[in-house]
Amino acid sequence: MKTIPLLSTIVLSLLLVTPSQALTIQGVDVAPQVVVSGKTLPLNGAGLRTVTLAFIPIKAYVATFYAPQPLRSHEAVLASPGPLQFNFTFLQGVSQNQVTDAWKAQFKESASFTYPELANDQATFIGFFGPLKKGGVETVEIVGNETRAYDNGTLRGTIQGKPFQKAFLSLWFGSSPVQDSLKSDLLGN
Repeated sequence: MKTIPLLSTIVLSLLLVTPSQALTIQGVDVAPQVVVSGKTLPLNGAGLRTVTLAFIPIKAYVATFYAPQPLRSHEAVLASPGPLQFNFTFLQGVSQNQVTDAWKAQFKESASFTYPELANDQATFIGFFGPLKKGGVETVEIVGNETRAYDNGTLRGTIQGKPFQKAFLSLWFGSSPVQDSLKSDLLGN
């Protein structure tokens, strides 16, 4: 019987790991890449969003960010020609009111880029999302001048224009991001 040295066994086992097994956050398998408008986008970064309620940290969702090339700063994200994709996988069920309130709070607290029509576009965008069961996914794609919103894999609507894209991106990467550690994680830092 032939024996394989320990180092060879370790190397062999590392080679057998599939990309989908490479990263799991809070039980959510993070895809190493996605395809948006026919273009394969590798994972740029992923992290956990927590919310504190009555001094208790709650694990809200796992966020993933995909881009055509590594983007390590807010400026690089804004300069990217795209496409870009965000996935938000919820770790608990959330009601319609919770979804609406969470998006409103995120825009109010974190949108560092504004423009005259933001309130209207924001209301339209928030209206695309419904209640989610545990494991439900909201997806946002930025393609050309469109910001596409998917609720559990179904396209719910599109916001036109670069201004909304800049406002949306400022939630995650601007001067007052939703969560500093999540900003760093999404940028792969």
